[in-house]
Amino acid sequence: MTKQPHYGTTAKVLHWLVVALLIVQYPLGKFMPHIHRGMTPGDAMTLHMSFGITILALMVLRLCWRITHPVAPARSLPAWQQLLSEAVHWLLYALVLATTITGWIFASERGWSILLFSAVPLPMLPTEGSLLADAIGEWHGTMEWALLVVVGAHVGAAMAHTFVFRDHIMQRMLPEKPMLARAENLKPEVVAMKPARQSRTA
Repeated sequence: MTKQPHYGTTAKVLHWLVVALLIVQYPLGKFMPHIHRGMTPGDAMTLHMSFGITILALMVLRLCWRITHPVAPARSLPAWQQLLSEAVHWLLYALVLATTITGWIFASERGWSILLFSAVPLPMLPTEGSLLADAIGEWHGTMEWALLVVVGAHVGAAMAHTFVFRDHIMQRMLPEKPMLARAENLKPEVVAMKPARQSRTA
């Protein structure tokens, strides 16, 4: 399968939707009341679980899209940075999926009825009372911190490429500028003729 040179609109939309939801999800999770067995999930917990399931669905779509529409690493990067970039991306996918799934298992193990945004009932995963489920809460918390660290490193690298190296790597995941998009669609000979036309009109 041929790899595309840059991310398309679908990949960008899915990426930034997940980013926006994670920005809401982390503070929401940290300010929830202490969780204990037998408690009834309130509005904050319901929102937290709803956002988590939404992130899970978007990440599954994002992963399927990534597999069916692969994108080549930026050719301007050294080989080791290309490999590291690929590894970090797949690690981010794995951590987001693991964090959201363990959260769902954790809620199911507590016997909570899961309603997506208090409207759509979701199935409970068959883990209630299992020995494995006792450790799920700790795993979920560990995954959250691991994801936060990797996201921080990912953002730091993006900022370095934008403000230090100035190599336009970040532009691959940003909306295309109209003039740039039109120029990319022009034939090479048309692009080459543009300066001559401009000089005659000057």
